[in-house]
Amino acid sequence: MHLSRYKSILTILCVGILALLSPISMAMEFHVAPNGNDAWSGSRAKPNAKKSDGPLATLTGARDAIRAWRTEQGLPTAIPEDSITVIVHEGIYPLSEAFALENQDSGAHEASIEYRAAKGDTVRIIGGRMVTQWKSVSDAAILERMDESARSHVVQANLKSLGIKAFGSAKGGGLEVFFDGQPMQLSRWPNEGFTKIADIVVKDGHKIHGREGSKTPQFLYEGDRASRWVNEPDLWAHGYWFWDWSEQAMKVDTVDTATGSITLSNKEPHSYGIRKGQWYYIYNALSELDQPGEWYLDRENGLLYFWPPKPIDSAETMVSVIPTAVEINNAHHVTIQGFIFEATRGTAIRINGGNNVFVAGCTIQNVGGSAVSVGGGKQHTIIGCDITQTGRGGISLNGGNRTTLEPAGHLAENNHIHHYARTKRTYQSAIHLNGVGNIARNNLIHNAPHMAIGFGGNDHLMEYNEIHSVSYESNDAGAIYTGRNWTMRGNIIRYNYLHHING
Repeated sequence: MHLSRYKSILTILCVGILALLSPISMAMEFHVAPNGNDAWSGSRAKPNAKKSDGPLATLTGARDAIRAWRTEQGLPTAIPEDSITVIVHEGIYPLSEAFALENQDSGAHEASIEYRAAKGDTVRIIGGRMVTQWKSVSDAAILERMDESARSHVVQANLKSLGIKAFGSAKGGGLEVFFDGQPMQLSRWPNEGFTKIADIVVKDGHKIHGREGSKTPQFLYEGDRASRWVNEPDLWAHGYWFWDWSEQAMKVDTVDTATGSITLSNKEPHSYGIRKGQWYYIYNALSELDQPGEWYLDRENGLLYFWPPKPIDSAETMVSVIPTAVEINNAHHVTIQGFIFEATRGTAIRINGGNNVFVAGCTIQNVGGSAVSVGGGKQHTIIGCDITQTGRGGISLNGGNRTTLEPAGHLAENNHIHHYARTKRTYQSAIHLNGVGNIARNNLIHNAPHMAIGFGGNDHLMEYNEIHSVSYESNDAGAIYTGRNWTMRGNIIRYNYLHHING
């Protein structure tokens, strides 16, 4: 036999033997599309009318399909290339409740489970509802309460007719309005910045570090603007009541134009009290809906009043509804990649326990809480995400054992976090590290009223981060900030670039 032919036959035999000895690859793909059906198999990206099959319709449908398939087949664990991938195609995916993954939805080191947006597709996972069916305001009593300049511009929509019945509190964490991809302003005065407390009413001897204030939440105002607010049913004030680093939203009990005073609710008193010269603004008043971009919600009747910055039908209007978009509990080796998350009232993604969960290349925007919260577990990673316009902070990484100093190894890397802390203004970090052995690296952080990175615990690493334009509203603040607990040792802060820090 010719030598070259002998070698060819030998090669074929060797390959065949290796194939017999190697485990069979069981990699699996599921597809999700807006025109899908959760009763279908998800094995194809487009519907096939003849076979009554095609993509699934929701992430939850994909999760359940994986559970059913794994029950029949078992999770492949033989070689690293084996995995389960859910490919989500272009479109908007409204959630009626959080997409939940549990321990049974885990992958393995050799076989991850990945939920990702199809390459080049824009996939929006929204925790809110689109608002349509706008009409002009015709109720004479409502028009009378409005600023005259607004009456011909404000439109209204009935949210209860859309099935939205729970609105939350105006204090924060309740319904918000987004128009053309931007958060709109709940009606307030002044429209920008703050006004000052003219004086305290009850001089009860309260002092902190020699500075006189009052524990009674009652103060004097200047001017006659407050006459508009007397009949507002759910008026609030947000202020830095005693110190320039401690703000709080408080409900207004009464506005007394005879004495020129405002009394705040004592149900949740400010811990430091109030002080003359400190700053506040009034909000949640229909009478202060007086410029484009402002809105007001009549919670009793479910009526939303809105002055759109441009014609209402020229862009989408969305309100936030559910608290959270993704809940991952005690799962491991799961990846969430390439999605846009929007319009939750609370934190968009929550990860509790488990290990090796990756949130990669996602955009998290226009949410009422924070972007990602990690509690416990090990080696969770938030990487390459764009986080903006959160009501509170950005990424919180909490894990590790402070008794044994066993690290969690959570990582926030290469994220762009900006324009956060819209509603809760202080102590809302772009990245917060707590516990033991977590890392914030190569992140770009900017535009926030208070801090950029906060930490507590031991052996954390904060390096190669760029931070600018933070602490622009508060005082006595740090761009990188911690407490006064001297057991919090071993933390390393190095090679960070801080510039244009105000306060």
